This record gives sequence, structure tokens and C-alpha cells, in this order.
Amino acid sequence: MGVFDTTLLTRRAQPSATDRLIAVVSDAGSEEVIKNLMLDQGIANAHVARGTLDDAIELMRDLGHSPRHLLVDVSSSTMPVSDLMRLAEVVDPSVTVVVAGDRNDVGLFRNLLRIGVQDYLVKPLTVELVQRALASTDPAASARTGKAIGFVGARGGVGVTTIATSLARFLADKTRRRIAYVDLDLHGGAAPTMLGVVCNNGLAELLQNTQRLDQQLINQAVVAQSDRLFVLAAELPYDHDFTLRPGTVTELVTALKHHFHYVVLDLPERAGGLVDEALDACAMIHVVADRSVHATREAARLCRFAEGRPADPAISVLLNNAQQPVRGRVATTDFTHALARASVHEFPYEPNTLALAENLGEALADAKHSAFSRAVVSLADAITGSEGPAVDDAPWYARLLSKRRAG
Repeated sequence: MGVFDTTLLTRRAQPSATDRLIAVVSDAGSEEVIKNLMLDQGIANAHVARGTLDDAIELMRDLGHSPRHLLVDVSSSTMPVSDLMRLAEVVDPSVTVVVAGDRNDVGLFRNLLRIGVQDYLVKPLTVELVQRALASTDPAASARTGKAIGFVGARGGVGVTTIATSLARFLADKTRRRIAYVDLDLHGGAAPTMLGVVCNNGLAELLQNTQRLDQQLINQAVVAQSDRLFVLAAELPYDHDFTLRPGTVTELVTALKHHFHYVVLDLPERAGGLVDEALDACAMIHVVADRSVHATREAARLCRFAEGRPADPAISVLLNNAQQPVRGRVATTDFTHALARASVHEFPYEPNTLALAENLGEALADAKHSAFSRAVVSLADAITGSEGPAVDDAPWYARLLSKRRAG
């Protein structure tokens, strides 16, 4: 039975953004226990379904908003930890995840807690057992947070925002992660225009109220570019001196990581304490440069500066061919030698595609038709640790059969 052959506590056919609890269980007895719990606790906003863990992953991938609590059943899973890691990719970090199963295994229980699961319940379930799991405050649950990814340019005009916005779109649209895009140029960055949204100064408002950040305040401040991509930006007057209290950016990024899988930080050039705090919060830092001597030198300096961060972030260099290739530019081999890095992620020169997408506030052309898009996909794969989708849209088994026939 699939996840859409459901038995619901309410009369809705599908889950909604207001659901407090979504449960996907594999047997009628567990389903009945969850229904009784909801009736006993008076929880009206709930969705109870029969299905597998794969059904739960599919359901959560298609939802625009995650519930407060999610209960899933791993009874039919042969690799529950791996399957739950796939579930984590489509569930907000703030969601409390409770797992039910039929294996009374201490090792499995510890592994699940290690990856951020709130509790593991051995079936048969009871109302009291599920109630305690949902009400508990196990510290392991708070350990599952999103990642902050920083993008900083070696100099102006190297394409930081172009690459960062393209990556954010891909992660949101193709991998269905929830993304917060933060343009930290407080006096008017280019990200809102490139993403086709109108700036509402929400970033400035949050930075002034970091001591009382909660989901409601964050939801009011962000601008939704899609059901998975949300933008924080500001357009303060040029003569406005916006003074930040030390620790403000750290507090904001920490709060965002509880509600989004990835927080993409678009950093202005060498902006003192603001950039310093943002880099400290990043799990990954991408230094963007072009083929100029100045950008090469500054990229090397930025890498050394980023390597000194307390969080020990992963650092990569993005070599963007933002200008027309001509003689006299720094060669790729010389660039990598100057940075003393064996691996540099290169983006091709593709002015027509980029100009059209940026000016219209639209996504780039499909990877099948754009080399720049393929570079974005490759970067996303490196960030998520996944194997990117093939340019060929045919199913994997069709490609395998075609290769066998060819051989």
C-alpha cells in the first residue's frame, strides 16, 4: 500500500503546511495507535498514512512545508540508517523525527541518535510510548542542523552572486532542499534581482532582532522565491551607517540552520566584522576568482585567511571565466600553482545564457544545453556528496540496456 492510500484523522485528502504531526507507518496496528494518540491529545492538524520509508521520503520531498513532528517506520528497510540519511535530505532540520521498527537493537538505536533522530521505538507501539517520544527533549535532536555555505569574491565582478544564486536554485528545485539565501550586502546586493524577487529589507530587520529569533519572525522576514528557496536581503540607503553588535551574524546563521538544509551566504568584499563572523559560521567556503593576476593573488590570500577559521571549514576555489577569453589571462595551470591547490572548480565563459537569465530573473538553461549549468550541477554534487543527475534523462536501466546492446 502506498503513502497516498491513506487513513486520515482529518477530512483532508493530503497533508498541509499546518500539520503538527505526519506519521507514515507500515501496519494497521501502528496506524490505530497514532490515531488514538491524536484523539487523546486533541491534535487536529495531523496526517496518518500507511506506507514504507520510501513513501515517506517521497511525501516529504513534495511538501512545501515540513511538520513539527515526523514519525516513520523502518520495519521493511534493510539499511535503515542509510535510508534515514536520505530522509534527512528532504526534511527540515527543525523537524523532530521519531523512528519505529521491529528490531530491538541497541547498536541501531545509538546510530539513529547519532544522526539526529529523536527516539527509536520498538513495535508494537502504544499510545504512551509514542507520547513520551514526541514530548521528550533528547539533546541529539538539536544536533541535526543545516549547513552554511559562504561565497566570497577575490575581487568585484568575478561572478559570486551569479554562481551562488544558480547553485541555490538548483539545490531548491532539483534536490528539493530548503534553502535560505542571504545577501549580506546590506546596501543593495544583486541577489534579489537575479532571483526575480523584490527586496523587503527583511535581513536588516532580523539583524536588529537576533535575540528573539523564532520561526515566525524568520518567516515574516524572508521572501519566497519558490516553495524551497527563500531570500534574505536589504536595500538600506547609501548614507545609512548600519552598526552591527558583535555576534549578530553568528546568531542569525545559527537560527537559520535550524530551519533550512543550506544557508547560502553571499558575502561582500572584505567587509570587516560582518564577513569575519559569516566565515566563522560556514561549513564550506567558496572563493571565487577570475583569470586576472590580482584575483589570483587575492584568492590565495583569502584561502589562507579562511583556513584559519575555528570551525575548520572545507575550502574550494571557483575559477570563473567571467570575461571573454583573450591572450594574457592567467592560465589554469599557473592559477592552480599560485594557489597551491590541485583541484579548482572551473566555470566556462557563457555570456549570452547568463545575461538572459540574470536580467529576466530566471533560472539558467538546462544542463543539457548549458556548460555553465553543468558546472553548477557539479558544484552541487560536491556540496551534497551525491552523484549528479545525468544529462541524459532516460532511466538508468534504459541506459544500461542500451550499453549492453551496443556492446
